[in-house]
Amino acid sequence: MLRDEQTRNYKRLNEAALLPGDIILTTATAITSKTIRVATRSDISHALIYVENYSVIDATDEGVHSRNSQRLHFEEGCSVYALRLRARITAAQLSDVLSFVRSHIGTEYSVREAVRTVVGSRNEWSTKQFCSRLVAQAFSSAGIQLAKDPNYCSPADIQRSELLEAIPDATVSVKADEAEFWETRADIPQLMRDATNTLLKGARKSDASIQSLNDLDLYLAWHPEKDEEFSRLLVEAGYLTIWQIEMKKNPWQYDLGIMQMETGGGLEEYCRNVLNNEGVSPNRYVVNRGGYRKRFADYGLNYFKLMLELYEQLAFLHRQRVDVATEWLQANGHLEKQAVVHLIPHSAEWFEALEVWDPIQSAMVRAVIETFESADICSVCGDEPATDYYLPKPLRSAGGVDTFRLCQDCMGIRRSSGEAFLPLA
Repeated sequence: MLRDEQTRNYKRLNEAALLPGDIILTTATAITSKTIRVATRSDISHALIYVENYSVIDATDEGVHSRNSQRLHFEEGCSVYALRLRARITAAQLSDVLSFVRSHIGTEYSVREAVRTVVGSRNEWSTKQFCSRLVAQAFSSAGIQLAKDPNYCSPADIQRSELLEAIPDATVSVKADEAEFWETRADIPQLMRDATNTLLKGARKSDASIQSLNDLDLYLAWHPEKDEEFSRLLVEAGYLTIWQIEMKKNPWQYDLGIMQMETGGGLEEYCRNVLNNEGVSPNRYVVNRGGYRKRFADYGLNYFKLMLELYEQLAFLHRQRVDVATEWLQANGHLEKQAVVHLIPHSAEWFEALEVWDPIQSAMVRAVIETFESADICSVCGDEPATDYYLPKPLRSAGGVDTFRLCQDCMGIRRSSGEAFLPLA
């Protein structure tokens, strides 16, 4: 948030006090915000969901998008509250909430329905979003009713929910050098918002009901004649290359040698946050990669191929960030080196991981096992005897599994193609 008065004091969210799934309630200065505050007799008018360290998702006039919470600076006198479920959210519920808000990325904002929350009829509602509807519907998808009517509720209704309790110390002051730092840095989430909105705006010329990227996928499956047009939109919007800007901006996140040369503070906190985020919910890059793997296999459209390649790249980069963060913590004595654990081929956990990363391959292995009525066979051809192998770290995929049960012939074919499998002890 740019400052027009250097003497004005600001605050931001206190990341140390927050957990994924927390609800943030704030005040905005727009006319719609004032209308909602007056009508609901409340000092808040906006709602967000904290999805992971330094990231929130909300619905604004830009639509539903994620934002860097470190860039959200509020005037000192502005009301900011953080709320959490009294009963605490379960892992499954949190996964449902986060999946819901992420699946609605790009959805248009409805000013009319936001205002209708406090004035006017509520009999009908669209698939568009406004801030408190997004939050209430997300929790409703997990079986948690924060408001009587998730489709029409205000931030004040959420604030008054008996299921929630306030989180103390939800904000901290923004220092002058911190504010200046963010004002001069490229806003990658904003670039992503712009690219997503450009892509969806173009797609809505074909069908105005397309709200999210999920809607676009479904429309394209029914209208394959739009493949070339939508593929061009994807490229022209810059959606496929934003990761390059991010990587160029922060090369130290992907290279331990560069990270070790960084002299600024905060590296330990960054690395720990990267690892902490791993256990929050299924990795969205891996999940999306698996989804587009199946869509491309089912429809053979170039758009789905481009998205498959994008999420495969994003999953790879994410794995690099996790590996580098882990190695930095270990190298600097902040984390003990952990033994490498490999999933046993054909186990329930193995299939669960493979199903997310590559549902096509998972289905093929299951079919082989069902055909030969045995799990002690080659994952590829069904021959036996078969031995368990694993891929060493440099050759493993960014998601899914790095182990397979292979016969001698299939193992030889894999090795000849560059996959240097080693026996799994």
